[in-house]
Amino acid sequence: MRLLWAAVAGWLLVDLAAAAVSWAARLGSPAEFLYGEAVVLDETRRLGLGSPLYAPPTDLPLTVTAYPPLYYLLVGWLQAASGSTGFLPGRLLSVGAVLVAAAVLAWTVHRLAGQWWGGVLAAGLFLTQNLTVLLWGPAQRVDPLALGLSLVGLALATAGRGTLAAVPLALAVLTKQNYLAAPLCVALVLWPCRRCLTRFGVVFGVLVAGAFGVGQWLTGGWLLWHTVLANANPLDFTYFASLFGAFLQFNALPLLAAGALFWLPARGPERLWRIYFVVAGAEALATIGKLGASSNYWLELTAATAVLIGVLASRLGLSAAARTPLNATGLAGVTLASLLMGVPAYQATVAQALELHLAGAIGGLGGQMELAPLVAAEPGPVLTDDPGLAILAGKRVEFESVIFTILASQGVWDETPILEAIGARRFGLVVVQEPLDAPPRPLIAARWTERVRAALRASYAPAAQQAGYWLYRPG
Repeated sequence: MRLLWAAVAGWLLVDLAAAAVSWAARLGSPAEFLYGEAVVLDETRRLGLGSPLYAPPTDLPLTVTAYPPLYYLLVGWLQAASGSTGFLPGRLLSVGAVLVAAAVLAWTVHRLAGQWWGGVLAAGLFLTQNLTVLLWGPAQRVDPLALGLSLVGLALATAGRGTLAAVPLALAVLTKQNYLAAPLCVALVLWPCRRCLTRFGVVFGVLVAGAFGVGQWLTGGWLLWHTVLANANPLDFTYFASLFGAFLQFNALPLLAAGALFWLPARGPERLWRIYFVVAGAEALATIGKLGASSNYWLELTAATAVLIGVLASRLGLSAAARTPLNATGLAGVTLASLLMGVPAYQATVAQALELHLAGAIGGLGGQMELAPLVAAEPGPVLTDDPGLAILAGKRVEFESVIFTILASQGVWDETPILEAIGARRFGLVVVQEPLDAPPRPLIAARWTERVRAALRASYAPAAQQAGYWLYRPG
C-alpha cells in the first residue's frame, strides 16, 4: 500500500511540474489558447475606453458579454494598474483563483478528516486528476474565479459560518451566473435551522438581486439579454454524446473513488460536500449538451471529487475497521490509474509549452502569428471569424460570428446590423477560416448564417489565401 501511495505522490509531483511549465508558457503568450479568451479580453479593454460592457446588439462591435461583471471589472482594474492590456492580468487572476481554490480544498479536508496529508492529496488531485484545471487554470475566462469564490463559500459553511458564506457565494454568481450549485447545497444543509437559512438567504439574495437590478438599470435593460437570453444556447444530443465520452474518459475512475465514501456514515459538515458532489455532478450532466459547452462545465465536480477522495483516504488510513468497496490499497490503485490516464496529455502539454517557448507558436497558432502583421497593417476595421487573430493583430473584435450565428438561428437576434455593415463595405479586409463558397456546416461548427455568407459574397471578392486563412476585399 505504501508503495502505491508513494507512486501517487510521485505522479502528482510530475503532473504538477508539467502544469507549471505549461502555465508559465501560456501566461506570457499574446495568443488565445481557449476560444472565448479573445472576446473576454476585448470586452475588458472596452472598460478602459469608457465603452459599455453590455452594449445593445444593434451596432458594431457585436459581441456577447455572456457573464456578470465581476471578472471583467477586476481584470479591467488590473489592466489599468499594471498598464498591460494583454492577456497577462486576466490569466494571472485566474491562476491566483485556482491556487486559492487548491489551498481551500486542502484546508477543508483537514477540517473534515483531521489530516493534512489527505488535504494535500485533495489539492493535488484537484489540480491534476482530469486535466480540466490544467486547461482552464491560466485562461482569461471567468470560470477559475467563479470556482475559487464558490469553494471559499463552501469552506466558510464547513466551518459553521453560513451567513458569511453567502458573500463569496454571491460573488461567484456575479462572476458566472450558473454557479448556483454551492449556494443550493448550503441552503439544503441549513434547512433544519430556519433562522440560519433565512439569514443566509437574505444576504445572498440581496447581494445577487441588488447587483443584477442595478446592472439592469445602468445598462438600459441589456444586462439580462447578454447574460441570460443570449447565453441560453440550445441542447444538442450529438454534442452531448461527444462531450460525455470525454467526460467519462477522464472522470470515471475519480468518480468511482469519490463515490466509495458514501459507504461510510457522514460526519458533521462532510454531508455538505457529499451533497455538493451529487448536485455538481447532476448539473454537469444536465448542461454539457449545450452547444459551446466544454470541460469547464465539470470544474465544480472536479473540486468535489478531490475533497471526497481526500476525506476517504484519511478515514481509511485512520480506521482499519472502515469498510468500503475500496480499501486503502484499492483507493491508492484507482487514484494512480486515474493519474496515469492523463500521461499522454501531459506529455503533449509539455511538448507544446517547449514549442511555444522556443518557436513562439504551436499548432494552429503559427497561422495566426504569420497573418497578424498583415491584419495589423490594415488601416480600418477587419472582419474575421477568428477573434484570437483580431486580438493578436491589435484589432477590435467586430463580430462574434459563432455566437451570433446561433442567436440568429434561434430568432433571438436580428441580423440587420451585420448585414448593413457588410453591404456598406465597412470592412477593408475580411479574413475567414473557410472559403465563403464552402458547403454549409452544422450549427455547432457554423461561423456564419447563410444570409451573412450571401451578403459577404455579394460585397467582397477573393483576394488571397495565406497561412490557412482566406482573405477577401471589397468587390
